[in-house]
Amino acid sequence: MTLFVVGRIVEREGDALKELITDTPGLWDVNSHGYSHIRIVRKIPWSKPQPSPRLIEHEMVRGAEVVRKILDRPCRGISPAGGVSAGFRGHPDNLNAMRAAGCTWSSAYARAVFGETNPTDLYGPFTYAEDGFPGITELPMHGWPDCTLKGAAGPALGEQQVRHPQYIIKWPSPWNTPQGFVQSPEEECEVHKHTIDVVAGAQLPFCCLIFHPWCLVRDQDPGAKVIDLLIRYARDQGHEISTLDAEATRCSENPDLLSPAPPVPETRDPDFDPGTIFA
Repeated sequence: MTLFVVGRIVEREGDALKELITDTPGLWDVNSHGYSHIRIVRKIPWSKPQPSPRLIEHEMVRGAEVVRKILDRPCRGISPAGGVSAGFRGHPDNLNAMRAAGCTWSSAYARAVFGETNPTDLYGPFTYAEDGFPGITELPMHGWPDCTLKGAAGPALGEQQVRHPQYIIKWPSPWNTPQGFVQSPEEECEVHKHTIDVVAGAQLPFCCLIFHPWCLVRDQDPGAKVIDLLIRYARDQGHEISTLDAEATRCSENPDLLSPAPPVPETRDPDFDPGTIFA
């Protein structure tokens, strides 16, 4: 399992976090979720304009430095707040910042190319060689984030959480689409189990599910039972529980596991008309 941490929270709660992650060595790796959880990728039509290259570099470099200095972890990877379709394809400022931060992989691909929506696309790992960064690997996430399934939004920095709006899904979809927000860990588990099965059927090298600490323990699942259910299911199916650090190493040592890089989405063009998505 991989834990992505926000730099500002690590600065505030570093001692408690360090004690937690050293209690169970080898259970997870720890990587960066940016320094202050601001959006550092431009996503038409839903996002504000792209931040400046200087701000992007500050978010990535300082976020990684905090993990290394306070938590004493190598921090090889970055997952940007919110995620983006096709990862950092067509985002040279983000890739330059990753290089400056000393990171070798990202999990930025956490949205569908269709309208930057959830659930994510079904895609395997790839390198950014076509963008001029062959030393950086993308490890996409899969399926539905837990916050979407539970109808919770607003992140970890104390803002009031609100219900998500209606989602847009491109059909046909490989994913299980619930009829409403999940109401129990068993119901949520069924959705994630379907994701695991679809990814396995597509013969991708790994399945990466998305959970948020601020959403994992809620009224639907006060004991985070869904995690136990999913670990049991994965083991019953013969799947190994891994970390993204380990998967990045495995992909670098076995290039045959990599997929071709996806095309740069049309939405990267500042003149893109979002109305064409729904035409």
